[in-house]
Amino acid sequence: MLIVLLKIIALASLLAIFYQDQKDRMVYWWFFLIGAVGFSILHIQEVGWLQFGIHCAFNIGLVSTILVVLMLYIRIRFQTFRLQNVLGLGDILLFYALALSFATLSFVTLFVFGLLFSLVLHLVFKNKHQYTLSRKRINSESSSQEITVPLAGYLSLFFAGVLLVHWLGFYENLYVI
Repeated sequence: MLIVLLKIIALASLLAIFYQDQKDRMVYWWFFLIGAVGFSILHIQEVGWLQFGIHCAFNIGLVSTILVVLMLYIRIRFQTFRLQNVLGLGDILLFYALALSFATLSFVTLFVFGLLFSLVLHLVFKNKHQYTLSRKRINSESSSQEITVPLAGYLSLFFAGVLLVHWLGFYENLYVI
């Protein structure tokens, strides 16, 4: 019963992150904390403490390496050290919350496919959003709006789908790869 409740809480936190990131481009930090705790407990329940620790160490190291490389790229390319102009705090918090969720190989595979999923969704919705912005500009001479990517929201939607597929029994090896 507790596991079912944890699954519902983890899924609800992902869907809340998606909704808030779509709506406001800002997400309450405690949704990430609730998700991370729920993911951790589910991961521990599947593989045990030792494997959980090993997986998390590698996953957190990988996320940290990606963020350091991204910061170096931003520093070289844009001559600034402002990561928040490229990646939001919510995105970083979600990366670390997801790092507690899966075995390393599963995490890497799902993370890459989640980023590709986010890119496709953004390209689809960007074209729709630009069309509405251009129609608004024709109707009223307003200044152009900056389009930001709700990366945490898109990734949350992807991982919610992955967890649902796993929990419904269509994919059993999510934690042991």
